[in-house]
Amino acid sequence: MKVSEKKRLDLLAAAKQEFITHGYHAANMDRVCEIAGTSKRTLYRHFAAKETLFIEAINHIFDGLRQQVVLNYEAAASLESQLCGYFLAKSAALYEDVGLPPVRMIIGEFIRQPSLAQQYVQFVQDRDNDLQAWLENAITDGRLGGADAEQMSAMLLALYHGSFLWPQLIANAPILPVEQQRMRLEQIVLFFVRGFTPVRD
Repeated sequence: MKVSEKKRLDLLAAAKQEFITHGYHAANMDRVCEIAGTSKRTLYRHFAAKETLFIEAINHIFDGLRQQVVLNYEAAASLESQLCGYFLAKSAALYEDVGLPPVRMIIGEFIRQPSLAQQYVQFVQDRDNDLQAWLENAITDGRLGGADAEQMSAMLLALYHGSFLWPQLIANAPILPVEQQRMRLEQIVLFFVRGFTPVRD
């Protein structure tokens, strides 16, 4: 690994720690540089502004989740089992690897400063497409229909987040035991698949 790339990764790790601990507005770039063992000049050579560093730090937080949670379409397997497996892995990575405190911090900063949310959406819009690609394959195979893959993806994620993210973030609801997660997911997925299964003549 090149020295410049190592310094960039060190800065991202330090920024992630700083933003999670202090939030966006209270985060101090001098502390980031001290933790990373670099100068401010080096920091701004890699990241043009604090906003840019925040967005990249968020992406760094979720990179591991994206790498662990992969959804490949299998024509011979049931749609329900594929989706349940995907979302169970997604929940495990979210709860155990990423953790809710960073997500709570990120959502709070997005509410306080909507422009950050807009930048983040633009930054990741082409990266989180596994589910949409899977749905496109299922539509092409004639196993799902009635809407396009983008609409389906948005609906399914809304159902998932409504049980596995927002209650835990906003209402401090407890994380469900794995078996209860599985049962809830089976209900969500069955509801979704039945709703978009084409009617055969």
